[in-house]
Amino acid sequence: MKFIRQVLLAISIGGIVATALRTRSKTTNAPSQGGWREVTPQR
Repeated sequence: MKFIRQVLLAISIGGIVATALRTRSKTTNAPSQGGWREVTPQR
């Protein structure tokens, strides 16, 4: 029973951390410099 409780606790903490990181990354603006570049085919 103790093992099951520890597993559930670890999963819930992981979910909380993932949610916090996801909401924090949404608030920051995307960098105006850099990012995706057009792929130039190599010859």
